[in-house]
Formats: sequence, structure tokens, C-alpha cells
Amino acid sequence: MLYGLYVSAAGALANSYRQDVVANNLANVDTVAFKRDLALARARPTETETNGQRQFTNALLEGMGGGIFALPTHTDFSPASLEVTGRDFDLALEGRGFFQVRRGNEICFTRDGRFTLNNQDQLVTYTDHLPVLDESGQVIELDRGLDFSVNETGHISQSGEVVTRLGVVDFDDTAGLRKQGNNLYVDQADSPSRAAPAPVKQGVLENSGVNAIQEMVQMIEAQRMFQMNLSMLQLQDQTLGLAVTRLGSISG
Repeated sequence: MLYGLYVSAAGALANSYRQDVVANNLANVDTVAFKRDLALARARPTETETNGQRQFTNALLEGMGGGIFALPTHTDFSPASLEVTGRDFDLALEGRGFFQVRRGNEICFTRDGRFTLNNQDQLVTYTDHLPVLDESGQVIELDRGLDFSVNETGHISQSGEVVTRLGVVDFDDTAGLRKQGNNLYVDQADSPSRAAPAPVKQGVLENSGVNAIQEMVQMIEAQRMFQMNLSMLQLQDQTLGLAVTRLGSISG
């Protein structure tokens, strides 16, 4: 009986966590270049899987699992659709890759191409005003009085002369990237990076990678699973209470 309580509680917790993840996705359905998170879960290993088959035990019980438990979220980095804005400092990557920006002493990565110039005429992110880096890891400095253009290879030109090239990189394995808020990612696994071949589009922004209808379906499913596990908890609690009451009266 207590085993059933634990299994139902684990299922309720996992689906509560899933609802939180989906709710965050829905809240960012209009956020530029946002990447949706996937709530992952796995079944708890059985006693047999963990310790092997033992003697003098019930094989049926040994083969029973312990419900499910939540795993760390996985970010879906699939490129989203692009939307034309016509603004010179709006850039988007058509395919895999990340812009590099500097935050303090660390390098962060983003696909949010909303850029602007700060008071020092440095190319910075629109939200946090973090300096954008070129392919050599240097802060990009521009002349505010000259026109600004970027070609598909990421080369920045002013008045027809190439100034520098955007530091667009990609990772063979993006599992080590962790969200830091405001569309920033840090590489916690020190994964090797390489120059990304993704074409750079000027006057364009990447839309959110969230499909609202798909996320609503996920939310409804998670809510139903959560309620189902709560109902099972209540049923098992009532059954346990009834068993204790009747056993107590019989023994008395």
C-alpha cells in the first residue's frame, strides 16, 4: 500500500514539474529566438535491474518499478521561422549557430539578434547591452556616422569596407548549454566550438521556437496525469485508512 502511495506521489511531482516547464514555454511564445524546453522523465529502475536477482525473494515484487522521476530539462535548439523587420541592427541565423557576447569575464551565446550601439559605439545586445564579439573574440566597435551592413557570411561593412566578421559558432553537442535568462546560454561542459556556416540575415529576426497549440496539448495532458495521480493518492489513502480501522477493530 505504501509502495502505491510513493509511486503516485512520484507521478504527481513529475507532472507538476512538467506543467511548470510547459507554462514557461507558453509564456515565451512571442519571445524572439526563444528555444522551448522539454520536460523529461524516466522510470525508476527495478530492484532486479539495480542489484540483480536475489534468492529467497518474490520475483514479482523484485521486478516492480518505483514509478517515474523527472530529469533535467532538454532544450530544443531547432531553428525557428524568420520574420522580416527591416531594421539594420536586427540579425538572424538561418540554421544552427550562436552569436557570442561577453558578460563580465565569461562568454555567453545567444540566437537573439536584436542588437544596437551603446555610448562607446560598441555593438551590444538590445536587452542587456552586452558587447557582441567578432570571430577573434574582440568587442565589435563601429562608426555611428556610417552605414551598417552585414552579408550572409557575417562580414560587417561600413561605407563599403569590411570592418570585421561576426563570431558565429556552433557546437557538435549542445547538451552542455544552460539557459541564463534573456536568451543567453553558457557552456557548462566546455564543449568544443567551431565556426558555424549558418547564413546571417540582416533586417530579420528569428521567431520563438514555441508552438502554442502543441504546448497547450502538452499542458492538458500533464494536468490530467497530475490529477490522475492525485486521485490515486486519495484512493490509496482511503483504502489504507479503512484497512487500519478494520484491522484495529478485529484485533480488539
